Amino acid sequence: PHMTAIGHSYGSRTVGAATQQEGGIPGVDDIVFVGSPGVGVDSADELGVGRGHVFVGAAANDVVTKLPSKGQTAVGAAEMLFGGPVAAYVVGDLADRGDDDVWFGKDPASESFGARRFEVGDGPPLVGPAGLSVDAHSGYFDPAVDMTSVENMALIAAGHSRKIKTEDPR
Repeated sequence: PHMTAIGHSYGSRTVGAATQQEGGIPGVDDIVFVGSPGVGVDSADELGVGRGHVFVGAAANDVVTKLPSKGQTAVGAAEMLFGGPVAAYVVGDLADRGDDDVWFGKDPASESFGARRFEVGDGPPLVGPAGLSVDAHSGYFDPAVDMTSVENMALIAAGHSRKIKTEDPR
């Protein structure tokens, strides 16, 4: 049988952690992350299945996939306190070697991470008529909301990843 580990949101961090245990995730062929705030490693190569077998879906309007790293958050807060907005902007850009760090490490949808990014719907905007919404984070598995995401994950889980619709990394 074809085995696929799928992690959504913090579950992607859990899958990432499992791959780092002795023996990794026994029998897993492919790994899929959706709505990920990071997986705890900096490269798809570190997950034990080969970068060609690591997939990621990240909706354009999913704020969870864009959470700043803990370091960026702490540095930004300190800069705002001691140097104001200009210092936070300037020093933050100097300290950050790219915008591919998220809360739990490297953004798995970034080019530098090396996963194969598949198409998903954008999801509703963060700010809409009803106010703030994080609904874009919840639609990956719902065919009524995001059929493209569901179809791509089904193809991967069935061992047919060559048929997925891909998207450029961030």
